[in-house]
Amino acid sequence: MKKILFICFLLCLISCEIQYDGETKIVLTGKLIDENGNSLPDKDIEITIDGGGSILSSSDLISYGKSNQDGNFTLIFPAPKNDNEISISINNLINQTNEFQEKEFRAKKNNFENYKLDLNKITIYKKESVTNLKLILNKTSTNKRLENIMIEGKLPNFYINLNPLPDNSDSIETFYNVIKNQNITLKYTIIDYSNSTIVSKEETVIIPVNDTPVIYNLNY
Repeated sequence: MKKILFICFLLCLISCEIQYDGETKIVLTGKLIDENGNSLPDKDIEITIDGGGSILSSSDLISYGKSNQDGNFTLIFPAPKNDNEISISINNLINQTNEFQEKEFRAKKNNFENYKLDLNKITIYKKESVTNLKLILNKTSTNKRLENIMIEGKLPNFYINLNPLPDNSDSIETFYNVIKNQNITLKYTIIDYSNSTIVSKEETVIIPVNDTPVIYNLNY
């Protein structure tokens, strides 16, 4: 019995290994710039293939490179056979003295058109340029509900999923990383059940952001 369990364990380990198509190469390109549009050379780019959600699954650092003097980068690596997630880590902040932020993209093979994915210009902000915006939600009536909160402006976007899952939760995001010294546009929808007819009203407000974190009271 123990022998059978051990064999099953080994088979599970083998099945969790990431498999690659040795004949198919995919290409990732992009250009790193700072907030003023200047090229960012010598920044690390790492590509990791995730093995999946199993405890025994592994991940492979499949490619590694740096941006050149013009901020451009090109990485070529074998395509995974399955629908594994491809993690693209830019300027990983293992070295905490790095003055620029880290940014991560999550992609899959379907994002590579004709085996190529061009991320175009990627803005990397200095860490000192980033602050945060916190929304305090103040509900003034039990007959109203808040929906579809979104902000527009300069955002560091630390994490970008190119295949985002549909948001089926009722939770509302109230904390955002934003860039200092700008006006953020906050858009949201108020659903009013006070009368027999449900009323949906879209609202827009401008929130000034300076050098310090901002707390904004949103009454609805």
